[in-house]
Amino acid sequence: MFFWRKEATPVPTSARVGRRPGQSARERQEEFRQAAPIKTWFTRLLGMRTEEWAWGRGATGEEYVGALLEPLREQGWLIEHDVKIGSRGANIDHVLVGPPGVIVLNTKYVGGNVWVAGPHLRINGQPTDYVEKAEAEAKRVREKLMAATRRSALWVQAVLVFVKPALTVKFQPRNVAVVTDEMLVPLLRQQPRKLGPHELEELVRAVRREETWE
Repeated sequence: MFFWRKEATPVPTSARVGRRPGQSARERQEEFRQAAPIKTWFTRLLGMRTEEWAWGRGATGEEYVGALLEPLREQGWLIEHDVKIGSRGANIDHVLVGPPGVIVLNTKYVGGNVWVAGPHLRINGQPTDYVEKAEAEAKRVREKLMAATRRSALWVQAVLVFVKPALTVKFQPRNVAVVTDEMLVPLLRQQPRKLGPHELEELVRAVRREETWE
């Protein structure tokens, strides 16, 4: 006999910051489940890869990476998950502010082979636009934080994090770091300090303000 464990229903919120890892993806998954609960039960039972499954898998990846990042808080890092940005429902998986600077993480939980050569990234041989999108996210975060702090310059590093992949990197993209979940935290800890205490405090305040992300 098969039993389906009922998952906790996410509580929707309009807040842009102070959110849980993968919250938007979980809410989207729940929308699909509520719209077709019987279909969801059968597709899960049969192991079918539906939209509901895809949103759930994405949420699981973000939750996993979020847990990996938690120890960085003790080293003075601010970590915000699932930051809602703009007016069209977009979100940033993880925004970090630490001594090395501002880092924007995009988490991908995909099975199989990930191959990278500069701007070209393939999943199981299929081309993707992940590098381009990660770079665009970092640019958007940079623009928001520059406006909020009135800075004339700010570097924001984009990072693509793949959960449990078979990763092959011929050479890294110019403005995006592509890493595995195992590489992520050690890499962040190795980065040299670039922000002074006052700069760090200013950026932390900006990231935490709701109006920064409008």
